[in-house]
Amino acid sequence: MLQANKGLNKGFTLIELLVVISIIALLSSIVLSSLKSARVKGRDARRQMDMASIWTAVNLFYDQYSCLPTPGSSACSGFTTDSNSGGWDYSSQGTGFMAFLRVAGYMTQVPVDPVNNMTGDASPAGTFSYRYYCYPVGDPNAGIHLSYYSERTGAEVMKNQLIG
Repeated sequence: MLQANKGLNKGFTLIELLVVISIIALLSSIVLSSLKSARVKGRDARRQMDMASIWTAVNLFYDQYSCLPTPGSSACSGFTTDSNSGGWDYSSQGTGFMAFLRVAGYMTQVPVDPVNNMTGDASPAGTFSYRYYCYPVGDPNAGIHLSYYSERTGAEVMKNQLIG
C-alpha cells in the first residue's frame, strides 16, 4: 500500500535559496573591498621601496660624477655640476626613464610605477608614474627631485636634496 509523504519536502524553497545567495553575495563584496584596499596599500609600499632604491642609485651617481644628467641623457657633459639641468622625466614615458642609472651600472633596470598610466606632463587624478627632475645649479631649487603620488592618499610623496 502506498502512503503519501506529506510534509517531507526533499528540497529547498525559492526563498531559502535567495536568502543563501544574498548572504554569499554580501560576504563576497566585503572580501573583495578588503582585497582592493590591500592591493592599493601594497602598490604604495612598492612605490616607497622603489623610490628608496632609485634615490640610493642617484646619490651614488652624484657622488661619483659630481653631477646629474638631464632627463633623457645618459651622462653629464664634462661631469661638472654646471651640466645639471633639464625637464621632468616620467616612468610612464617609455624605457628611457633615468637611463643614466642603467648606463652607469647603478641599476640593471630602473623600476617603474606599478600602475604607470600617466600621460604627458599632467597628473590627473587616478594616474601614476615616478617623476625625476634635476634643477640646474644657480636655481633656488637646484638638486635632485624624485616623486610619486600615493594611491591611498592622493598626495604627492617627494624626496629632494638641494645641491650647491
